[in-house]
Amino acid sequence: MNCANCGAGLKPVGNRPYFRCPYCETFHFPEELADGVAVVGGEMKLACPICTEPLTHAAIDGHKIGYCQSCRGFLAKNSTFNQIVQLKRARNTSAPVPVPFSPEELKRCIACPSCRKPMDTHPYHAGGNAVIDTCHRCCVVWLDAGELTVLGRYTGRSAPPVRSVNADGSPASPPPPPPVPEPPMIYLFGFPITLDG
Repeated sequence: MNCANCGAGLKPVGNRPYFRCPYCETFHFPEELADGVAVVGGEMKLACPICTEPLTHAAIDGHKIGYCQSCRGFLAKNSTFNQIVQLKRARNTSAPVPVPFSPEELKRCIACPSCRKPMDTHPYHAGGNAVIDTCHRCCVVWLDAGELTVLGRYTGRSAPPVRSVNADGSPASPPPPPPVPEPPMIYLFGFPITLDG
């Protein structure tokens, strides 16, 4: 698939259903995303940390967010973000389709739109298998297009475990087995004695 802007070959963006041009950095969305963003209108004083376009006032389920109309990512306060994810999960009726994220997503470093300092890039720790960016100084979260849909499909413990993959798509190494505890040992008159149970 080629970029409509410059004609270069488009590259997929992580495990999400859209593409980005590596040359002119425009985005291509072959299908509509189900993040549920309603654009309210009016530019914010903040710029998108991905494509530097001004963020637009928008809402998801009545909660205020800053939305980028170019790359379709959004910025939300931590408390707002948690409420949005819970609402999405409460409405989820489809069976989860776990899709692992690429470890390459963890390598990026973006600046917080509020304070311009580096955001922390990490997996979302409440389940859902998406990489998010957070700023603990400003208490905000940045999600790329489609990540809210991934988080909303997570159904808790009933979902099968998902393992991450390497950049080439091969399964990442499994975690090492837990260490086997050594049998308890006591000392009797200075001599070690192992208790085998």
